[in-house]
Amino acid sequence: MKLAPSVFTAIFLSIGIHSNAQFNKDSLVINNITENALLHSPAYESLKVLCKDIGHRLSGSAAKVKANQWAIQALYRAGADTVWLQPVLVPKWERGKESMVVRTATGKKISLKMISLGNSEGTNGKLLTAPIIVFQSLDDLKEAKPEDIKGKVVFLNSGLPQKHITTFDGYGESFMNRYLGPNIASEKGAVAYVMRSLSTGIDDYAHTGVMSYKDGVSKIPAIALGNSSSNLLNNLCKEGSVTAKIRSNCRMKGEVMDYNIIGELSGETNNYITVGGHLDSWDVGEGAHDDGAGCVQSIEVLRLFKHLNIKPKNTLRVVLFANEENGA
Repeated sequence: MKLAPSVFTAIFLSIGIHSNAQFNKDSLVINNITENALLHSPAYESLKVLCKDIGHRLSGSAAKVKANQWAIQALYRAGADTVWLQPVLVPKWERGKESMVVRTATGKKISLKMISLGNSEGTNGKLLTAPIIVFQSLDDLKEAKPEDIKGKVVFLNSGLPQKHITTFDGYGESFMNRYLGPNIASEKGAVAYVMRSLSTGIDDYAHTGVMSYKDGVSKIPAIALGNSSSNLLNNLCKEGSVTAKIRSNCRMKGEVMDYNIIGELSGETNNYITVGGHLDSWDVGEGAHDDGAGCVQSIEVLRLFKHLNIKPKNTLRVVLFANEENGA
């Protein structure tokens, strides 16, 4: 694992380099830190345990409890002087079974690989049947007449734009498809919302993520399709009327207690340098990059100081946050 530049930045700030007179000594310390991080870091193995042995760990879930216990032990193994838990209320959302079948103009039935968006309400296990109406952009949906949408399933066939050199710029441009799209559709009378996944791969792995209902809108089911299924559905709708049959059991179940896991290595002053990542992940993935890597790298900062017997000038605090994914 290549440690992020921010990891080394935190290390150098904590060391507190004072003057040019210490240049040779400081250079040696920095070299030792870099060499140990690159050649002897346990971060890969830690990430493997977190992602493979524990796996997905949505906040408020049983798996997240296991992740919390892992994090406490990992911080102590790294050499933390103290580790504590900071209580925080998080939303408890459960996915349950879900399915989507479409019936084409010719009567053919096709099952699509779908995934409910995070925090979406489902159909309470009942079968929802309604015709599909397609929009190619969020602006088109905003401008649509409610009478054209009422009682239908809105399908937004607008994906992640790939024109940007920095890929995340495309995600930022299309994020509102997921966050606001269900509300716009609901306000216009739609009974469900289906969107093209915010991903770039031409495959059928749909990308979930958080959505939120505005106050006063009907909490209609909100669903993502992978790019392959989105292409198929868009083409089917061009050929004629298509009806969706959706069944899902996802639902919000109030709030439960979870914890930020905090570890600390005391410095010479009461000033703090904080590094961290979020420990939770969505329930359909391992969360290796989002944000298991950030967690193990943050722990690695503390380990390097302790292992190399470096007393930091500033107290080093590692925070593994309870919940980033579904809105807290």
